[in-house]
Amino acid sequence: MKKVLLALAGVLLSLQGFAQQDSADARPWRVGGNYSLQFNQAAYSNWQAGGTNSITANSLVSLFANYQKGDWAWKNSLNLAYGLSYQEDIFNKTDDRIELESRVDRKFRKNWNFSALLNFRTQFTDGFDQPGITEDSLKVSGAFAPAYTVLGLGLTYKPNDKFNAFISPLTTKVTIVGDERLSNLGAFGVDTGSTVRFEAGGYVNLSYNTPIAENIKLQSKLDLFSNYLDGNYKFVDVNAEIILFMKVNKYITANVALNMVYDHDIRFDTNNDGVADAPRTQFREVIGVGFSYNFGDAPRKKK
Repeated sequence: MKKVLLALAGVLLSLQGFAQQDSADARPWRVGGNYSLQFNQAAYSNWQAGGTNSITANSLVSLFANYQKGDWAWKNSLNLAYGLSYQEDIFNKTDDRIELESRVDRKFRKNWNFSALLNFRTQFTDGFDQPGITEDSLKVSGAFAPAYTVLGLGLTYKPNDKFNAFISPLTTKVTIVGDERLSNLGAFGVDTGSTVRFEAGGYVNLSYNTPIAENIKLQSKLDLFSNYLDGNYKFVDVNAEIILFMKVNKYITANVALNMVYDHDIRFDTNNDGVADAPRTQFREVIGVGFSYNFGDAPRKKK
């Protein structure tokens, strides 16, 4: 897995070096990215209201390689995120994401493109059902357990640089559970003992990015998928994300990230009886302040 990620990063950096050889106006490739490292820390001594000492660190690498020439466009992005918190001698994950997206567009009229989209998501390390790793902790996820691949053909509507909508009535979704115990449990919607689940359905990907004030930028996206094959097309899988980026100066930033996920095939133990019996809406919130650096063709603060 590490070799694959290093290879992808190497390709993007190679493309960046190749693109910089051309003039700024002529080159079809735009390659760059952003690296951020954020910390949160709390310490208490004789504090009447109480509290627990804690340290949290979150790291994010975002890379892109975009091609534009004539009526053709090819956009690629790779996001790698990982975070840990240390509290009462226990380490817990606060973030763990690998997401690769690639989309090819062919313009056929104003604001509209024929498009093909590929999206891949998984994580770096194992996740457990209890804080920290103890004898009673059970593994609930891991690298390629699950991994999601979405491949869709459809249309993209892009009226401006802020809003983008990809609509695909024909999309395949593949869920991979590469862990034997989780596979035998039928985790993440796969059949018991199976490592792969295939779905076909409709898919919508919406994104909206805009500055909302000086040095404050809003970035949002919404993914919707409905499976045609199992008769549960009335259930819609949802993956939503909203991030506020606040720039203090050239290198110091703060952000607020909110995530919401609903997948009808991911079941939780709602009765605390050891049986995963019903889906739940998942939420995640991360607030951080730290270091950020843009490179390549990523936007930079004007001097």
